Amino acid sequence: MNNSRIAYLDIIGGVSGDMLLAAMLDAGVALESLERELTKIVPDEFQLTVSATRRGSIDAVHLEVSTGADAREFLDWNDFRAAVENSSLPRRERALIASIFECLREAEAQAHGTAPGDTRLHELGTIDTLIDISGAVIGMRLLGVEKVYASPLPASLGVASSSHGISPSIAPATMAIIQSAQLPLMVSGGMQPSGESVTPTGAAIIATLADFQSAEMTIKSIGYGAGARQSDNPPNVLGFWVGETRGFSTRRVDTIAGAIGVAAESDTTLIETNIDDMTGEQLGHVLGMLMKSGARDAWLTPIQMKKNRPAVLLSALMSDEDAYSIASLIFVETTSLGLRLRSVDRLVADREAVNAQTRFGDARVKVKRIAGRVMQVAPEYDECARIALEHGLPLAEVMDHVRADARKSFMQSDRRDGD
Repeated sequence: MNNSRIAYLDIIGGVSGDMLLAAMLDAGVALESLERELTKIVPDEFQLTVSATRRGSIDAVHLEVSTGADAREFLDWNDFRAAVENSSLPRRERALIASIFECLREAEAQAHGTAPGDTRLHELGTIDTLIDISGAVIGMRLLGVEKVYASPLPASLGVASSSHGISPSIAPATMAIIQSAQLPLMVSGGMQPSGESVTPTGAAIIATLADFQSAEMTIKSIGYGAGARQSDNPPNVLGFWVGETRGFSTRRVDTIAGAIGVAAESDTTLIETNIDDMTGEQLGHVLGMLMKSGARDAWLTPIQMKKNRPAVLLSALMSDEDAYSIASLIFVETTSLGLRLRSVDRLVADREAVNAQTRFGDARVKVKRIAGRVMQVAPEYDECARIALEHGLPLAEVMDHVRADARKSFMQSDRRDGD
């Protein structure tokens, strides 16, 4: 079984977009490669400057972004959306970047009591934000990272100053993301940072990209990204570990598929989000919209959230090409502030809908085959409901007869083919 590459975010003193990019660069991302990929989405001239620094006893990298004289001073949500849509980055990366921006947009609206998109951007309305968010997604690809894990966020102490005025050190928008995405927060400890340690951009990135659960890995490289604040207690750095864990490679999936006699699909994206404030009718509508919009499957799973509040996990499977449109649909049709996206492999049995000869005449059924053999015959509900009404029979009886007659017909066909 081959290894897969994962990353772990050691959130020592906090997390921001520039800290994450700096840590990625320290962990092995080539600066030239990152800049080249960023030009595919950043509309204005920019330059990334990397310098060595130290926080506490940790040697780290600090990143600064400078823009050309013609760069726009402020951007709004429409500017960010246009940059994503006009980008030449891969479709799945555009979907991830759009998801992070949507998470940020919803959080800003919740924090300031406005409609999504009406919030006036201040510190967030710059090329830096576009670079931070896009660079995080691009950097994962350049490092070959397939899955990201993270430690709990540190709850900082004191207050912070911004264009909105004096506010708690955890900004209201950051808290909105933490609450909506149910990010784990470490609220006590020997060394809690002072001032803003987790920025809204940093929270939106890890809410979208990272899982907060245990993982085993063999570490291959380590990077540390430093924030601008000169703080040593704890050190104002973000650790980024890149390693390998044993998992199923595409080649391994193909081998298993061939041995079983089914097909392998490696171009599939899984999108998930937790929802606790929508009705059953609304959620049912969302599932219907997802299936009509190209999702291969969509479902709801009951879960428990904070304060034992019942909620659901909304999951959708789709091709990588459809990830952008499906992610956009979920943000529009649900109250979600953040989506989790990851690539998955699937083993898929051959199946088709065909007409079968039954005692009631032709009836539509679904047939599952493995290695060319019929393994299961499933009656179509609508077809059986029609037959039940026409013949005045119970639906369950009709479905049993259709299944038995169709299976007998296909079994005889298989035996003839074998001869």
